[in-house]
Amino acid sequence: MTTETSHPAIAAGDHKAYMAYALEKARLSPPAPTKFCVGAVLVDADKNEILSTGYSMELPGDRPGDPGNTHAEQCCFIKVAERHNIPEDRLSEVLPRNTALYTTMEPCNERLSGNRTCVDRILSLKGAVKVVYVGIKEPETFIGQNLGRKKLEDGGVVVEHVEGMEQQILERPCRLSVTTFNNSGVTTNFFAELPKGCRVTLVESHGISFWASTNRLDVELADGTPLSFFIKVLSGETGKNMVHGEYESMKAIYAVTPEFAPKPIAWGSLINTPDTHFFLCQFREMTSQMPDPHKFGARLAALHQGSVSPTGKFGFHVTTYSGNLPQTNGWEDSWEVFFTKNMRWALDWEIAAKGYDAEFDKLVPPLFDKVIPRLLRPLETEGRSVKPSLVHGDLWYANSGIDLETNEPLIFDACCFYAHNEYEFGQWRPVCNRFGPEYLAAYHSYVQISAPEEDYDGRLDLYKL
Repeated sequence: MTTETSHPAIAAGDHKAYMAYALEKARLSPPAPTKFCVGAVLVDADKNEILSTGYSMELPGDRPGDPGNTHAEQCCFIKVAERHNIPEDRLSEVLPRNTALYTTMEPCNERLSGNRTCVDRILSLKGAVKVVYVGIKEPETFIGQNLGRKKLEDGGVVVEHVEGMEQQILERPCRLSVTTFNNSGVTTNFFAELPKGCRVTLVESHGISFWASTNRLDVELADGTPLSFFIKVLSGETGKNMVHGEYESMKAIYAVTPEFAPKPIAWGSLINTPDTHFFLCQFREMTSQMPDPHKFGARLAALHQGSVSPTGKFGFHVTTYSGNLPQTNGWEDSWEVFFTKNMRWALDWEIAAKGYDAEFDKLVPPLFDKVIPRLLRPLETEGRSVKPSLVHGDLWYANSGIDLETNEPLIFDACCFYAHNEYEFGQWRPVCNRFGPEYLAAYHSYVQISAPEEDYDGRLDLYKL
């Protein structure tokens, strides 16, 4: 039987304190690059009494009915069931009728192992769990879109978001360990790209990502010299395609403007952890402060102007991902044709995710029949042409930084393709972005606005979609 130590005293209704306790439990999760480090707390809401706690992989995976690894919520349920000496499927008989579950991440609605999901476990409790408090929605790193919240709400369970702890939760969504890399756990191309004879000395979480485990990897060379790298790890076929696309994107940027990006080193797959893939690059310590507009504009202009499409067309040689969504990068002679194809692709994804919307459906035909031709066709008629320029593809402010060593601007997390250079600035139009008018002005001091200039604002609004 699993026993727990005493719990902290938390005031009734102090949801943030309960979530902080769940996060404390999440930090106990063992290293696992294909699982999130989640913590959970089960509470009798009427008595304000903690019934149990749990964290990812806390309990062994050989328990009856569960051959795989245990999730945080599942560990909470197992502990209560054991305390009453009953199987988990009879837990509804002993749980208080007003039970609340606090979990740092939205309960899973799909499991790669095929085991019972946490959403189904909650719904099987016949209404005993009245409310699920979540710290953050589950990122789509391992299983794709999580529709668990809707399923819970359809089943009569209230789902509430406890705001204000997202950053702490995302700081360590999943973890890697030194042993992952020092026990022949990676493919040959990983160590082949590192200095010969080096030894991994530290793997620690670095940065925040909704889609991946992001880490700093320190090694010791044969002569004792320390060296650092950045490694991003994702799982599944989508994860494999994402790290491949990022590697090719950063490789293309680095080839044109090596001073503007960390050097990409390799991408590949881990051996001892099935279906887990990595992107490896040079580690550059950065500050999140905004770069100098003229320095940044000059570097970006050099990337756009110095790049040459290998086919002379718009597109890219591999699929790249904007966030976790694939971009259709097939080569096209016309920018209007390429943009139209990509816009249709993006809208198809939107409809598939959110369902049919009659008002939305009315707006689509005018977009393709009138707006796009009106704003993009003049770029390629009356003797005008558009140069296919290599664009970052997702250049919002959080994908840029300042190198602490050189004080020069850097960009990263690219999803490149060859496009109209002004496409880059669609990301800069929303008011939440920090690339303001001064950055556009600085850029255009190096690169002229495309003709017809009177369509410039309209084009950027289109690229914002």
